[in-house]
Amino acid sequence: MPAEHYVTSHQAAKLVSTSPSAVLNWIDDDLLPAYRTPGGHRRVERGALIRFLRDHGMPIPRQLAGVARLLVVDDDKTFLRNAKRLMARRAPLLNVETADSSMDALLKIGIFRPDAVLVDAKMPGIDGVELCRRLQSDPATEHVTIVAISGRVTSKLESAFVEAGAVGVLTKPLDTDLLLDVLGLNQAVVVA
Repeated sequence: MPAEHYVTSHQAAKLVSTSPSAVLNWIDDDLLPAYRTPGGHRRVERGALIRFLRDHGMPIPRQLAGVARLLVVDDDKTFLRNAKRLMARRAPLLNVETADSSMDALLKIGIFRPDAVLVDAKMPGIDGVELCRRLQSDPATEHVTIVAISGRVTSKLESAFVEAGAVGVLTKPLDTDLLLDVLGLNQAVVVA
């Protein structure tokens, strides 16, 4: 696996806001899998660190998590089908699920555990801004990257989403390249 998939014990400690000795204790107690370099240093695979944090109910820092699972939330079923199809073509390693309402999204988030959510601004019941607020205010989901999308983006709507914790607001129709850029997915996972 490439070196960028691993972190040192000091990097892991900095990412999770703890001491390097705490990380070394987790490794020594066989709670966190790691390997030793020929020089004796410890390296932790990013996925193993994420699993450890999830298993122990600890928040997952955005810069560690990356995006492997995306939940697309929109009340337009045609948009959901098209978004899932487009994302499968452009980012085949990305696991994409859909939800046709905010309530459905809240249920799926607990089961699917997405790293990112693409949410429509206008939906009946709980709108996209309120869903964003709820996700960002819950310690269990505050690490989730949220991107909003709307057929009509205004500065007021954009400001509301940014204040609620979204990292960006896109305009429909979905531009998959722009979404992949906002999510920070590198070209290695994208297929032309």
